[in-house]
Amino acid sequence: MSGKTCTRCGEAKPATREFFGSTPSGGLRSYCRNCMNKVSATYEEKNKDARRERDKKRAESLGGIRRGSDPRAKQDLFKKQNGLCLCCFRPIDKAENGEIDHVDPLSRNGLDVAANLLLAHAQCNREKHNKT
Repeated sequence: MSGKTCTRCGEAKPATREFFGSTPSGGLRSYCRNCMNKVSATYEEKNKDARRERDKKRAESLGGIRRGSDPRAKQDLFKKQNGLCLCCFRPIDKAENGEIDHVDPLSRNGLDVAANLLLAHAQCNREKHNKT
């Protein structure tokens, strides 16, 4: 396994998605997850009002309902997918640890219907963003 040095902290780490995350084009970021977490935490701390407003708009767009929180839906998808994440095809240890992902993202006019849902690792789902 090859190594990679973080451009922010200078630490050498394995050049894997687990240490560096991935870019929208599928490559690895130039800085490690620890540095990204620090940058994100600092940004969120400085922009609490913007975050609150963004969360409020999202809740309104979803009709005030938190989607994907139904444990039965996760369990059904887990069984249907034979316990595999359909983004990376690795096993999900249990249904509760997966995240419901929209194959065609809602932000791209995808529908919030069973045929458009799959269960994915949280990391896979978040790195996918709004890509199909």
